[in-house]
Amino acid sequence: MGLPRWVSVLGMSAGLLACETQPVRIQVKGPREAVESTKAVPEFAPFEKKNDTIQLRASAFDEKGRYMGPAKVEWDSTDRSVATVDGSGLVTILGSGEAKVKATTVGYKATLSDELPIRASIVADIRWVDPLPVEGKSLEMNLGDIKEFKAEVLDDRGNPIPKAKIEWDSSSFAATVTPTGEVEARAIGTTQISAEAPNGKTVRIDLNIGDWKKGK
Repeated sequence: MGLPRWVSVLGMSAGLLACETQPVRIQVKGPREAVESTKAVPEFAPFEKKNDTIQLRASAFDEKGRYMGPAKVEWDSTDRSVATVDGSGLVTILGSGEAKVKATTVGYKATLSDELPIRASIVADIRWVDPLPVEGKSLEMNLGDIKEFKAEVLDDRGNPIPKAKIEWDSSSFAATVTPTGEVEARAIGTTQISAEAPNGKTVRIDLNIGDWKKGK
């Protein structure tokens, strides 16, 4: 008496699965057109805007390192307050910080995984560091004085963003300001020094330029 047909079909399927080449490694990458995706260890610059997105993909490789095609994976994020990821690998930025987006294989004999760090520094505000403005009072400088003004850009969690770009400006010729915030008193009068964050948020300080100091 022969085996039922369904048993034979299952046996053939199991045999095919056993013979099918299985991946031994997967790698999470960014979009194909991204330069970062060509690197052995992709690394993307911090995202600067909420709701920015990036499409990730997972590639499968055999024991000889040969590309086998897209891997069958499930996606997850280690910090969903920073970034979420859907079933297709589309990442959405929600807040500043760092999250690791992880891909884990499904449907293979062995469970494989890989992850890609996602960083975000979402500009929220800017504040003075030096000098600190006093409400109702102007900062005093004299002709020829040079002072470095300092401001810092903050992310949406209130943390300073190192090396964030700041645009400096002076409202009159009474003082000039360099791209790094160095202010020089050039003429008697008043001006307003401003520092602008990448998102347009601006802080200002009133400056009064007096005559040369005695002895100069």
